[in-house]
Amino acid sequence: MTSGVLRTTDTVLFTDLVGFTEFTDAFGDAAAVEVLDAQSSIAGRALVGTPGRLVKEIGDGLMFWFANPGPALVTATSILRAIDDARADGGFPLGIRMGMHSGDVVTRGDDIVGHTVNVAARIVDLAGPGELVVSDSVVAGLDENAATFEPVGPARVKGVEAPVWLHRLAIGSFV
Repeated sequence: MTSGVLRTTDTVLFTDLVGFTEFTDAFGDAAAVEVLDAQSSIAGRALVGTPGRLVKEIGDGLMFWFANPGPALVTATSILRAIDDARADGGFPLGIRMGMHSGDVVTRGDDIVGHTVNVAARIVDLAGPGELVVSDSVVAGLDENAATFEPVGPARVKGVEAPVWLHRLAIGSFV
C-alpha cells in the first residue's frame, strides 16, 4: 500500500482483551506482558496463509488490515477459537471481543487511518466477551455461506452521525 492512497473494500478488524486492566491490577505487569505475548502468538498463527496483516498493537488490542472481509472473518474466527481453547485449558486468562468494518482506508506508512478504522475501533467496544460484531458493510462483502450473523440493529457509535447497522457472529457458525 502506498502512503495516502485511498482503497475501497478494505476491512479493518480490532480486538480487545476483556478485563485486561483488572487483570494487570491483580497480577501485575509481568503477567500482563505474558498475556499480550500469548495473544500476539495466537494472532500470528491465525494470520499464516492469509492476505491480511497485523497493523499494530494498541494497548491490549490488535488492529488488522485485510483487502476484503472473507480472510478477516477467517482470521477472527481462528483467533476466537484459539482463545476459547486456551481459556478452557487454563492457558489464557481473559476473554476477547472483536469488531470489524469495511470501507475506504488511507495508508500512512505502515499504518492505516480514516473513517473505516475509526468505526471498526468503536464497534469492538460494543461486542461482549467472545463476540465478533461486524457492520453491514462486512456482511455485504461476504459470501452468503461464509457464516451466520444475528442482526443487532442500528447502533450509535461515538463520533459518527448516522447509526451503524451491526450484526453478531452466531455461535457455532465459525468458518
